[in-house]
Amino acid sequence: MRNDSKKTKGLMRRFVLMAIFCGLLLPLSASAQKSVVKGTVKDSDGELLMGAGVVVKGTSQGTITDVNGNFELDGVTYPVTLVASFIGMADSEVTLNSAAESPCQIVLGVDENFLNEVVVVGYGTQKKVNLTGAVGVVEGKDLALRPVNSAAQALQGADPSLLLTMGNGSVEGNEYSVSIRGNVSINSGSPLILIDGVEGSLGQVNPNDIESVSVLKDASACAVYGAKASAGVILVNTKNGSTGKASITYDGRVSVSTNTTSTDFITSSYDYVTLCNEFYEYFKGYGAWTFTDAQIEMMKERRYDVTENPERPWVIPDETGLYSYVYLANFDWYDFLFKRTRPETEHNISVRGGNDKVKYFVSGRYLYREGLFNNEGEDKFNGFNLRSKIDAKLTNWLTYSNSLSFERQLYTYGGFWEQDGLQGNTGTGILWNLTQNVGPMLTPWNPDGTVNMYPGYMADATSPIFSGRGGPYTDGRNTNSRARNYITMTNRFTFDIVKGLKFIADYTYKRRDNVEAYRSLPTANSYDNINKGLYKNPTAGMAVGQFTNGSVYDFYRQKRYYQDGHIANAYFTYNGSFNDHNVSATVGGNFDDYYATTLAITQKGGLSENLSFIGLTTNEDGFNNIEAASQSISSYRTLGFFARANYDWKGRYLVELSGRYDGSSRFPKGQRWGFFPSASAGWRISEEPFFKPLKSWWSNAKVRVSYGSLGNQQVSDYYYWDTIKTGSQSILLNGTTKSSYAQATVPVSSDLTWETVITQNLGFDLGFFKNKLNVTADFFIRDTKDMLTKAMTLPSVYGSAAPKTNAADLRTKGYEIQVSWKDGFKLAGKDFTYSVGGSLGDYKTVITKYDNPTKLLSDHYEGKVLGDVWGYVTDGLFATDEEAAAYAAIVNDKNANKGVYAGKAPYNVLMAGDIKFLDLPTVDTDGDGIPDAGDGIINTGDNTLENPGDRQIIGNTKPRYIYSLKGDLQWMGIDFSIFFQGVGKVSWMPDYNCIYFWNTYSYHRPTFIPKNFESKCWSDEEGADNSNALFPRRRGRMAASSYITTNDYWIQDASYIRLKNLTVGYTLPLNTKAVEKVRVYFSGENLWYWSPMKEWTDVVDPEVATSSAYGDCSYPYSKIFSFGVNVTF
Repeated sequence: MRNDSKKTKGLMRRFVLMAIFCGLLLPLSASAQKSVVKGTVKDSDGELLMGAGVVVKGTSQGTITDVNGNFELDGVTYPVTLVASFIGMADSEVTLNSAAESPCQIVLGVDENFLNEVVVVGYGTQKKVNLTGAVGVVEGKDLALRPVNSAAQALQGADPSLLLTMGNGSVEGNEYSVSIRGNVSINSGSPLILIDGVEGSLGQVNPNDIESVSVLKDASACAVYGAKASAGVILVNTKNGSTGKASITYDGRVSVSTNTTSTDFITSSYDYVTLCNEFYEYFKGYGAWTFTDAQIEMMKERRYDVTENPERPWVIPDETGLYSYVYLANFDWYDFLFKRTRPETEHNISVRGGNDKVKYFVSGRYLYREGLFNNEGEDKFNGFNLRSKIDAKLTNWLTYSNSLSFERQLYTYGGFWEQDGLQGNTGTGILWNLTQNVGPMLTPWNPDGTVNMYPGYMADATSPIFSGRGGPYTDGRNTNSRARNYITMTNRFTFDIVKGLKFIADYTYKRRDNVEAYRSLPTANSYDNINKGLYKNPTAGMAVGQFTNGSVYDFYRQKRYYQDGHIANAYFTYNGSFNDHNVSATVGGNFDDYYATTLAITQKGGLSENLSFIGLTTNEDGFNNIEAASQSISSYRTLGFFARANYDWKGRYLVELSGRYDGSSRFPKGQRWGFFPSASAGWRISEEPFFKPLKSWWSNAKVRVSYGSLGNQQVSDYYYWDTIKTGSQSILLNGTTKSSYAQATVPVSSDLTWETVITQNLGFDLGFFKNKLNVTADFFIRDTKDMLTKAMTLPSVYGSAAPKTNAADLRTKGYEIQVSWKDGFKLAGKDFTYSVGGSLGDYKTVITKYDNPTKLLSDHYEGKVLGDVWGYVTDGLFATDEEAAAYAAIVNDKNANKGVYAGKAPYNVLMAGDIKFLDLPTVDTDGDGIPDAGDGIINTGDNTLENPGDRQIIGNTKPRYIYSLKGDLQWMGIDFSIFFQGVGKVSWMPDYNCIYFWNTYSYHRPTFIPKNFESKCWSDEEGADNSNALFPRRRGRMAASSYITTNDYWIQDASYIRLKNLTVGYTLPLNTKAVEKVRVYFSGENLWYWSPMKEWTDVVDPEVATSSAYGDCSYPYSKIFSFGVNVTF
């Protein structure tokens, strides 16, 4: 009780003290009256600013100015500090001590960050406002919003001059092509890609490490890189260390990917077989599959059995006795071979910090992706990236920098060893083979567990499943891998000699080591349904049931590519100002030395099934079973001396002169050196006194002009060497020995030298409304002179092709336009910022010189637009048999409609639903010199520009109108971004290998037929509505290699627009010492696309179609859904 009393008295004393304290505060609170503060916001030129934000410092209380720049805040307690902000201008603070100081004026100055923003250029940096060349800039923070797997994917659509297409959708992500402003030559010419100044690949850069990317487009911007930069330069600059406490960042995501296109294929054996047979009937007079009517009726009974019904088994004994089994399944081969959804995970961590002496940045990434293939062919990718950068100020005059990067990629997969032909081991890959000779009625295994290798039932063929290459997907013993290792180390010393003058010297060692390993084994337990038993291999010593053919057998193949690179740079830089005169200069030299070798060995037989190696032991016959061995070695060196000088007066008049003297080992002595100069100038009109009245709405205006030349040395390392190839002929001299031969390569011109690229550029940089609205436009002409090509036409008795020399020119004209708007305002008392932007680029390339006097269309010719497609002209489909017959009576179209006349009688005549080819005017009937009538024959004429026959230019395969649209916003921790990318015009003529497009028109037994395909085909069924038919009459093989012709009916408009990325994130409102920031997000990549081509097919992505290595049977593109978190400690 006594203790309780003491507690009560203590609480009463505290209550009394609190009451007295609150009483003392009452008069103080009464004196702190709430007031209204008013004012205006202006810029430094006195112009009133509408939409400026005004907020009480340290609070969320705020407002925005009206059309007259006025603002009013109610409930303000003096003294108060107001913070005013406006997009494109520096924030300004003002403190008011009493109501007497209201209304007030707040003046905002120019944002120094905008004026001082620097751009990385060759061997240095420049202020963005002082650039005179054509340079595009992509900020790393914009790329970081998209969780992509490589820098190549991140840069798609980032700049209107940049055309970047992924060769396929493989999880390796290494196949891509990139060009800046189109083709620089008819030979080769890819942009120089530099990662922190060292040549590399976009596929080996972790996008999270990128600080910025500069795209150098014209000769002025590229000049200091000389001959390597004729096709432009992409400078990837990774993050550096920073001053301040260490910052640790983690970025992780989990994702799932699926095809961008439909995978809804026919799985009903009845629908599949009857459709294939209908098409082939027109070609051969019988079906593509030889099932009897009774067997097809049994398929019909099982038509809707998605899974096998015990009462209606999918594989039954063949009562006819022709085969062992009858296959009646509704098997989903796509689901068996491929994954419709694939998981991915990614983890990134980086540490950044330093002080005035040492700065550091270290990052690491792990990326795991599961690929397209399923079951025994499953493919997986594991990627590891490490990067470190250190800058240490050793003395007041010496700084040491070190940059180290390492990447390892490991791609493993089962099944057949060649996937899509890109590996270079066979002409075609398994992705093409898997599209033929298998249908849903077949199953991978027979009821007794044997592999269904020779199922039979194929008209005109006894092919094994998927040409025999499908066996490894049931056997499961084949293993394949591709490992890629990249290491790059740069050591740099920077000497501060005197104020403004520096000497920089660096040395880089880079190594690339790639190892490919393919282990192939015969397919065990293979069943031959045709011969009613296990497969009997005709090869001596092979066990029964062991299937082999020319590409599936017992072997181990290893291929290793190794490259060593040594790069050295040494240069001086100077920056100085004298009153209003500003000068800078760079002068130095660059040396590159590369050595590479490729060694490939294939060993046949005598290997351990579980331990793969190349052994040199001999067998009982004295042979070591080395089936093939080859090695190639290449090396080259370049040495260049470069200089650049910049001058500006008051930042108003800008001049730049640059040049490089380059030597390359790729050319013969006497032709190895070339000098390539350039000049550019700029005028910042907005800095002129007379421009001041416009400043209220027109913030920035600059005109740029440049002219310069570059060399192109992108030819083979030994291009000028004459070589002799030896081999054996098929003729036997003594019945056992083949005769040998020696053959010289195409002779090389003795004066072979550089191709020269000359660029003229006119550019405009404009800013409006305090740089809220920015417009950049460039217009260019690029001439490529002295391209390497054949010099003349030689007589056939010469015995070789014409020698190549510098004998052709081309010209590219184009433009790029970028527009962006960035603004913000207060919403619910919180900053709401947003931006929208778009870009458009276009170019056209024309051959201006070429030795083709007759202008044969099968070769280049003067005036040819690069990418033009010549083809026959059509007039839709015949509506009736009578119309077709009347046409056939007066026009011979057998050269164009080959697929019709290759058919079986009575179907080998023109009928309703066939394509109608136009007989173009080629005959002058009235003598006026102008053709006005056809000649009654559809043909190619003389195949010349003057007489192309019945062909016209029907399309162009080079992309035109490359565009992008993007937008983003941030408010109350929420961020949202959306990005569209596309191509406005590009043509695609499907060749016969495009099985997914042609289906039964090309190959008579395609594996995967879309369910909606039949509805798009013209039908002769009574009452059929053909008004919306796209494909013509159902004739099998009409698009096969022997019958397909290029015409405007088949050529596809492959232009597209793609929702490249959509990201929504939320940053948690944290206020802790341990965790600085936590952001969670959802992101979708390649979510949607539209293309005119989609009307014809929704299973072929237009980007895959126009960039595929082999038809449309390539690794498909993926749409990716990601959930992730960013944490900063």
